[in-house]
Parts: sequence; structure tokens; C-alpha cells
Amino acid sequence: MSVEVGKYGRIVLPKKIRKKYGIDEGFRLIVTEYNGRICLIPVKKYEHPTKALHGSVKVDKQIDDPKSLAREYIRKRLLEEI
Repeated sequence: MSVEVGKYGRIVLPKKIRKKYGIDEGFRLIVTEYNGRICLIPVKKYEHPTKALHGSVKVDKQIDDPKSLAREYIRKRLLEEI
């Protein structure tokens, strides 16, 4: 499978890939590089993201911006899965 890069760097993912990974309009993907390759990682969506993250981060002191810390933790975990 191949895709063509259009104006503004846009690509269209083949329908087979979109269906396989449940990617619809508005779906978010992380774009990263790995071993000289461009990787697209689907971002999991949770109905209640706070509940999904509960207990995943252990801290010794109060956190001023827990959402920012949680987002960074998720990014690191997703990149580790590659």
C-alpha cells in the first residue's frame, strides 16, 4: 500500500487501514519517527479518561497540573509500545 502526499503535507489513509484500526474523521494519531521511519500511532479514546488513568501515576507530592503530567505519561507509554 502506498499513499501520495498532497498539498500541505496531507495524506489519505487507505480505507482498509482506517477500518482495521477504527479510524474515523476527527480521530487523533501520534506522529513519530522510529529507526528512520515515520510511524502513526492511534490514540485510544476513553469515555471517562480520568477513571482510566486512576492509579497509573505514583507521586510523592501534590501535582499542580495533573492533566499535563498524565498526558506526558501516556505519550511515553505509547512510544514504548512501538
